[in-house]
Parts: sequence; structure tokens; C-alpha cells
Amino acid sequence: MLSGRLYLTRASQLIVSFRHHTTACLSNNHEVLIISHKKKNEHFPLVWLRDNCRCPMCFHTKSNSRIINWRDFNISPKVTFLEVVDNDIILRWQDDHISKFNTDWLIEHSFLKESQNKYLEKKYRPVRVAWNKNNVLSKIGSYSFEEVITQNATLHRWLMDLAKYGLAFLQNVPSDKNQCKKLANRIAFSRRTRYQDEFDVMTQSETSNAYLESLLQMHTDSPYYEYTPGITCLHCLMQTETLGEESSLSDGLYITEKLRKENKEIFDILSTVNVNWVDRDEHGEKYHRILRAPVIKLNSEGNVEKIIHSISQRDSHFSVDLGLVKPWYKALKVFIDLMYQERYQYKLKQGQLLAFDNTRIIYGGLTYKNSNNNKRHIIGCHIDWDEVYSKIRVLQN
Repeated sequence: MLSGRLYLTRASQLIVSFRHHTTACLSNNHEVLIISHKKKNEHFPLVWLRDNCRCPMCFHTKSNSRIINWRDFNISPKVTFLEVVDNDIILRWQDDHISKFNTDWLIEHSFLKESQNKYLEKKYRPVRVAWNKNNVLSKIGSYSFEEVITQNATLHRWLMDLAKYGLAFLQNVPSDKNQCKKLANRIAFSRRTRYQDEFDVMTQSETSNAYLESLLQMHTDSPYYEYTPGITCLHCLMQTETLGEESSLSDGLYITEKLRKENKEIFDILSTVNVNWVDRDEHGEKYHRILRAPVIKLNSEGNVEKIIHSISQRDSHFSVDLGLVKPWYKALKVFIDLMYQERYQYKLKQGQLLAFDNTRIIYGGLTYKNSNNNKRHIIGCHIDWDEVYSKIRVLQN
């Protein structure tokens, strides 16, 4: 066992060596702790270390929550004493508070960009993989419903496919109306919308867009919600026997990145011009939802975060400058043409369940007619991505 103890002064740069040839020191301005470990220098700001003290006064272990009192927090803390015992670094602060950090814990919380990216890819969200009509079948997985319901490893693989590619299939789903809810409850719970926890998709008279006996143009569901339902699940209870009548799926991630690369002007228009998306009274219910957002929504890093598109639920109120109207319509036409050009067409079979990312995948269907001998019945539900990502992390652990 090798330990070291040093008292620190403002003018000194002090180093402590401990096992595995690791060294620790404070920078000259005494605002950063530097650890040299396995030929890498790890930097930890003192303000971050003080904020992340793991002692019982600052951190509640059972709830895994920080409880440090920030009303009295000093954003320029000073270390007066440093001690290294085995694999722990002990710091005494200017106010005599003592913090102890395990070196492995510090390395796990590294500020190195490479380490941060690895953590985000593993724990935050899987890296998304774009696809087009030519390679979709080589990427998209199909799994047994029973195995996903009963086996954690299979559920994890299926959810990872869903997160990476934006869609995944389940086979041999029992022919009763509760299977979508059963899947949602296996993950967490279903997302309730104006269509309730679950919804039936079949031809009905005097009904909403979801149930019309006509062409269902390619769209994303519920574009008028600030927090869009993340995943759409469709379970086929009954399918028409006629040929054709396929549904279409297009990868919004592939389309938008293709536009960014090949037609930046179109991409910029669709990612900056806000559109009004609306949903109003139906079936005697009173509601009026409006969201203002572009077709392509980017995150703070400029990456595509969400696709919002629905011809039927785009409002006639277009609150933009006159000079933007024609260029925007031109851009939308280019976007839609590419969407249909790259669509993957399929016909969901009885006993299949399709889950797809409603913030990424653009979905549509062809005209069909119900009759006594030709009926289609699909049960659907939504699940939020927050719950899916949570489940993925739990299963990883």
C-alpha cells in the first residue's frame, strides 16, 4: 500500500504518486486537479469535484441524488490538503469540508472528449444508422414476440435495433387486442394521446384521419404535440386479402442528411422556417392544439432531432414573411419527392407488429376498401423514447 499526504500552499504545485504509477497534482492556479493515469492526463475542475462530493452531507446514496446546499455553494473552492490512500484521493477544502474520490470513479467520469463520446454512445443514446430502400432489409431485424416479452436479452437487442434503425418487427403476435399494451407494459407504459392508450385502425364512417378509407399520405403522427409521441406500434389483427395496398416507410434521417449534403439550401429552409401544426375539435370533443416548429428540427449540435410532417395537420395559418412562402413550398416538394423515392413498401401480415420511431420514420399507406370478405384491423399504441432509453440502460446494467 502506498499513500501520500501533502499540505498545499497557494504558490506551490504539488504532486502525489500512488499505486499503478498514477500521479495527481493541482494546476498552478489551483482550480484543476490533474491525474496522470495510463499515460493520459485527466483534468477535473475543483468546482466540479466540490459539486460532486460523495459524502453523506452532499450526496444521498439510496436515491442516487445530490443534496449539497447550493445556496451556500462556493464556485471558486480552494483545496488546502490532499491525501492519497490506496485508490482514493482525499481533498480538504478551505472551509474544512472533506471529500473522498475513488480514482476509478474519476476515470469513469472523465472530461476527455474520447471518454465522453464513448459514455454518451453507450449510456445516452445508441448511434443512429440511416437506411434507404435498397439496404433496409439487410439492416432491419425481426424478432419473436414471445421472446421479447419473456427474455431480457432479446428485448434489449430488439430495442437497440429500434433505436439504431428507427424500426423493428415482431412476429407471431397473439391475435387479441391487448398485445400492444402488453409490449408497452413490458418496456414501461404506453403514451396516452387523444386516441387514448390504444387505438384501432380500420375503416369507419364519419371518423378521423387515422381511419379514413383513402390514401394515407406519408406523415409523422401527432405533429401538433410539443412532446411528440416517440414510438408508434402497429399490431395487425386482420389484413386484407387483396394484392397491393402496401404501407410505406421512409427514413427521415437518411432523407434529411442527403438533402444537407446535396441540396443545402433546401435543407436550411426546412430546418429554419417554422410551420403551424394544428389539431382541432372532433367527435364532440373540444381541443385546439398548435405547435410551431420546422419540418426538420435540429438539436443544439446541429444534428437532426425530429422530423415533423403531415399534410392534413399543417395549418392554413402560415406565420412567415411573404418572401419565404414560395421557397418553402418548393423545399417541401423536394423533400416529399425524395421521401417517396426512397420509401420501403411492405404489407403488414396478420400476427406481425411493427414499431417505428415517430420522430424519424415517415409513414403512409395506400387506399383500401373494407367489405365483408376484405377487412383490415390494426391495433396501435405509442411509447415514449424516454422510457425506451431507460429500459435499454437498465438491461445493459
